[in-house]
Amino acid sequence: MKKYAVYSVFLIILLCSSAMAAIETVSFTSDTMRYDFKAGLFYAEGNVTIKGNDLTIIATHANGDINGRTFNLSGNITINGMWNGDNVNLSAMSATAEIRERPIYTLESGISGSVGKITIDCDFLKMDGDDILAKIVHRLQDGKSGVTFAADNITGKIKEGELMQAEADGDIIVLGSPSKSGGTVELRGKKAIYSVERGTIVVSGGVTAKQNRRTLRADSIVYIPDANIMEALGGRPRITVDIDDERLPSPNSKNNESNN
Repeated sequence: MKKYAVYSVFLIILLCSSAMAAIETVSFTSDTMRYDFKAGLFYAEGNVTIKGNDLTIIATHANGDINGRTFNLSGNITINGMWNGDNVNLSAMSATAEIRERPIYTLESGISGSVGKITIDCDFLKMDGDDILAKIVHRLQDGKSGVTFAADNITGKIKEGELMQAEADGDIIVLGSPSKSGGTVELRGKKAIYSVERGTIVVSGGVTAKQNRRTLRADSIVYIPDANIMEALGGRPRITVDIDDERLPSPNSKNNESNN
């Protein structure tokens, strides 16, 4: 069956379905397709393209339930367009799209790309309205603040393309690139709470913070990225400084000078 013919038949199905009346029209194309009119189930293969809710999704394979408005996709998936007013450019190997008044997209395996000013590289990502849930996060960076997270799990809220708040747990790493002098800050711990409203990142669970050869250790550390300030709490905080041996005179330097 030709692609154009599939498009025509499937678009008519979507337009006539009462289940789809509450949301904007969704179009669906592919090279080949099988469709069960009675059950509302379909299987599509080859250049699968779904357009709706200001997003375009492309995949190699797809199946799902038209009546339930659920699409399962696999193989070199790309998602491009707008999500709640933010630009989206994501790729993954597996995804589920629930096309409703409040669409939900779940991506798995090899996820990379951007949502608004946020770039992400992880193994699992769920987008539900303004809320995101990411797992096995290799990198999540807020472009406005310059803060980067790596963690087992991150839940957060996005507004106008920016990460407004987030909570990370597991073996976490937080990198801060402050506008103030002082260089990049690296914090490691078991939990982190980020709040744009408060302007802080609170890291807890045997925390270490490194910056310019200095290491600060404490039960918890409050980091203020804009001011490049850290406050250590609990566990008798202690700081150590790594000395650059190359800057120290050698043991024989004074003897050499005296001999000269």
